[in-house]
Amino acid sequence: MKEVFKGCLAKPGKHGYRFILLFFILVFFVAEAAGVRLTKEKAQMREVHEINEKNIKVRNIGCDTKELNPLRKDEHTEINRVIAEYLEGLTKDESFVEKYDGLHVYTKVGQYTGTYVAFAEYRMKIKDIYTEVPGLVTLYVRKDRESGKWQIDTEDPEEQDEDYIQVIMGHADVQELLVNVEDKFELAVNSDALLREALADLKEMYSAYSG
Repeated sequence: MKEVFKGCLAKPGKHGYRFILLFFILVFFVAEAAGVRLTKEKAQMREVHEINEKNIKVRNIGCDTKELNPLRKDEHTEINRVIAEYLEGLTKDESFVEKYDGLHVYTKVGQYTGTYVAFAEYRMKIKDIYTEVPGLVTLYVRKDRESGKWQIDTEDPEEQDEDYIQVIMGHADVQELLVNVEDKFELAVNSDALLREALADLKEMYSAYSG
């Protein structure tokens, strides 16, 4: 044993062995704690990375110009289906509407990837009225990052610039669509006296309801 500790300042006594044992125990716990801390830090960094990946928004370059963002008709089958379901759901809340026919969805990409501004053209069938009413509704469509499903918003998305929809509405192809639907509406109303009367009643009822 003397040779084993040769060169040491002092031969470890009873307390010396305890000190050495305590030292190794402390080293073990420090290493363990460091490992746990590093593991937690890695987990937190991974979590932050995943959150950033989910929340990242990629802007569509040139989306505010007609040339780079032309109006597309019925280009997205899934978007058409979701909007058709949305309109069908409205018939359950509107007692005077029998159904919506002739759906065509015109889209322009939104400001960010996975978003669209949709102009849904339809013909609304009022109960007991033969002539259908042509109409157009503007909707905002986005793909949910977690589920991958398309969702509909009736109001401007929070992340979208306030004037973006006005820019889109000013595009010549959108203006042409609006005029076309308006012409169809005027033609339908002028061709059917019962329809005119029904629309007048609905307008009066809506005014009374909205106050």
